Amino acid sequence: MTPLLDRRHELDLITAALATAAGSGTGSLLVVTGGIGIGRTALLRALPGLAQRHGTRTLAASGAPLEQDLPFGLVSQLLEPLCPGTALEPPGAAPYGDLLAPVAEVSAREPLLLLVDDLHWADEPSLRRLGQLVRRLPALPVTLAVTVREGEPGAAEPRLHDITDRAAHVLRPAPLTPAGTAALVAAAFGRAADPEYATACHEATGGNPMFLTATLAALSGTGDPVAARAHTVREQRLPGLRERLAVALRSQPGPVRELAKALAVLDDGTDPDLVGRLAGLDAPGHREALAALRRLGLLAPAPGTRFVHHAVHDAVEDSMTPAEQEELHTFAALLLHRGGHRAEQAAAQLLAATSCQDDWAMDVLRAAADAARSRGAHEEAARYLRRALLGSSHSGPDRAALLVDLATVERAFDPPAAVRHISQALLLLPSAAQRAAAAVRIPPSLLGGSPRTVVEAVGDLAGELGGPGSLTGDERELALGLEARLRHVAVTGPGGLLHCAPRLRELGAEPSLRTAAERELVTVLLHGATMAQGLTAAEVAPQAERVLQHEPAHPDHVHTALPLLVHTLIATDSLETAGPWLETARERARRQHATVPQGLIAIERTHVLMAHGRLAEARACADEALELGVAHWATLQSMAAVVLVAIESRDTELARRLLSYRPEGTDHGYRPSSLQLLRGSFAAQRGDLPTALEYFLDWGRSAERADWRNPAVFPWRTWAAGLHYRLGHPDRAHDLIDEEYERAVAWGTPVAIGRAQRVKGAVTAGERGIELLRESAATLEGAVNALERARTALLLGRRLLHAGHTEAEAQLRRARDLALVCGAPWLAEGAGRELRTLAGSRERQPAAALTRTERRVAGLAAHGASNKEIAERLAVSSRAVEKHLTHAYRKLNVAGRSQLGSVAHLLPGPGPAAAPGF
Repeated sequence: MTPLLDRRHELDLITAALATAAGSGTGSLLVVTGGIGIGRTALLRALPGLAQRHGTRTLAASGAPLEQDLPFGLVSQLLEPLCPGTALEPPGAAPYGDLLAPVAEVSAREPLLLLVDDLHWADEPSLRRLGQLVRRLPALPVTLAVTVREGEPGAAEPRLHDITDRAAHVLRPAPLTPAGTAALVAAAFGRAADPEYATACHEATGGNPMFLTATLAALSGTGDPVAARAHTVREQRLPGLRERLAVALRSQPGPVRELAKALAVLDDGTDPDLVGRLAGLDAPGHREALAALRRLGLLAPAPGTRFVHHAVHDAVEDSMTPAEQEELHTFAALLLHRGGHRAEQAAAQLLAATSCQDDWAMDVLRAAADAARSRGAHEEAARYLRRALLGSSHSGPDRAALLVDLATVERAFDPPAAVRHISQALLLLPSAAQRAAAAVRIPPSLLGGSPRTVVEAVGDLAGELGGPGSLTGDERELALGLEARLRHVAVTGPGGLLHCAPRLRELGAEPSLRTAAERELVTVLLHGATMAQGLTAAEVAPQAERVLQHEPAHPDHVHTALPLLVHTLIATDSLETAGPWLETARERARRQHATVPQGLIAIERTHVLMAHGRLAEARACADEALELGVAHWATLQSMAAVVLVAIESRDTELARRLLSYRPEGTDHGYRPSSLQLLRGSFAAQRGDLPTALEYFLDWGRSAERADWRNPAVFPWRTWAAGLHYRLGHPDRAHDLIDEEYERAVAWGTPVAIGRAQRVKGAVTAGERGIELLRESAATLEGAVNALERARTALLLGRRLLHAGHTEAEAQLRRARDLALVCGAPWLAEGAGRELRTLAGSRERQPAAALTRTERRVAGLAAHGASNKEIAERLAVSSRAVEKHLTHAYRKLNVAGRSQLGSVAHLLPGPGPAAAPGF
């Protein structure tokens, strides 16, 4: 049973009244009043126990809405225990005559406690009889306790006031205190209440016992309350209370119900005039209805005007028909719009009123979408625009414009939907320029994964619009944007990338970068020329740097071709400005709450960190991108940096996550999939070298068909050459790495050249191999990628160690230190093992220089034998022992016998005594 909490004051007053009635025979009236759910009935239910302790008999009755028309119904309940089996007489008659008679008769034998719950629902004849009884209470040992719900229409009846005005005490139970709430929570769950959880319960219910007990009952099956979150409490729905609240509302007069509906629709009563106008009330009527809701306990304490709990909102909403809700939401939107309120407030009403398709409503929805987008609420903006689509034509340009606007905001959180909506808009827009303006909203990376029909539509549109050279102004900008997208997709299939370098040369030594479209096209051409190796790194790097200098570091760059610029700069070893530029864009994306830009920028930063060789930081960035959901909408090409992290870090968990990724979109058949490289790496880690090699070779064949020739982008030949060598195919390994080296030299970046030199050295035996590794170390010295330097240092250190070169230690220490900085523990451990081997060799080297007799003598001395004992054991003179020990001290580099213990592990033990003449 729920304990009665925070009611000590009320119980003390009632106890005193019972004692007075039982002791002096003087009765009294106690009225318990308050709003709904405050605990009036619970207090009454606790009184029979108190009465019993005072030798007082209890009689109880309660009013009910359906029994208000039943004459003497409430009095009958009270007197039934005194006169059992007495049938009610016809309406209008008094079945028990004067109520005073049986009460006076019984109270003469024993004191009485009469309990009447919900007196406001009592029938009129019963109220008259109770009124007569109340006037005689001072002369009877009878205590009468009644409850009245404030705000009920019946509570204002004169006959009820004729009773309650004679009360000795009017008790108004207050909401539970925080301590009382905590105690009730503890009682509900049978354990001490978590303070944070108890506070959340108190704040969510305002200490109202009804709302609190309903909340706890609803949460009782959700697990440990200590682990529950506060918002779970605040958002808990209470369907069990809706009917009770609905009954309370139905009994209210029309103005009160209309005000409750207005508050439910607006969900914010901070503008009283607006609420009153929506409810159709003038100022006095509004104040009177508001006071009734407060008395009823349905409103939270001032300031402000809001429901005490969202369960009240639900009950009011349930009381309205769908048509009524639609009408009120539409009227609310119109009032908000005409009153100069924020567009988003009016639009929120229109989301619930789908039938309104007037022009003003469409204007409100678009304005709200703009406002939401400007504050980074892209999904809210999309909801407003989807609602606006309901009011657009089915196939007109107005619908197309809305689709384009919707796609623009969807790019921030649902790129595939953005492409679908732009594709739909292309079918509805009348002019080529309008269609082109829509098409350039498709990010180039997404166009490549779009259905072929979409790509072909963009290609046809570019032909219809005309080439950039024949256009001016906005149309030239659109043509440049379309060209950038089509060249990125390479719709002509294999061979398309080969045209990028010549096209770039057509634009001049320093192409114009004044407009965004010009920068996009130059970026795509630079990227294509890099992939196909149509230019050298020395030619590409300055142009790429120029583009970055002209391009603002804005999150929306991810919806353009600009992410390709990061790939290009990495391939040219030009990383000085890319990192800070991306950091600025990242912070702006976070402030805008743009999920897709944050995810794609995380991938770009992953690539930059990988190019620096900072593997641990790159892994953290890759995790950030995956947590932002990039795997659900990014293309495989844009996720290549994450694949590289899995390969380079040997991270099997990340590899499995990526291999389970099933990209949406279309593979046009000639792009190599980076997942093939990941499968090859995974197979190599399992020890399945033939399968790994086949994956790498298969990827390489696809890359060649797609004209992806640059070894600085994906060094697949170095991986395949290493596998060939391990499988016993040195000739094939040399052929692959020679071609890789030749292309790396032609491209001209230290990282690509040094990596190829390292693999050439790895597959070349003897001093020539060491020479190639030295060349690799020299090439990579000062290069941007510290991880490549660590790999070369480790391999060179191993080869030098095995060849007996003294510089091995320096290379191995360098490899270990670089690997630790880069976050490559397996490389650091490999270098550590070699260093330990070297140290052990050095420890053994002095002992190896001893003669057999010196080792024997030093071993005995190290294990505690005196010179005399050694001489006797070896059958030699003491002078000979001293001579051998002197030589041993010098060779072992120890000061004397006292230090022999430090090298005892390198010397033989005592063993058996030697034969004479040893």
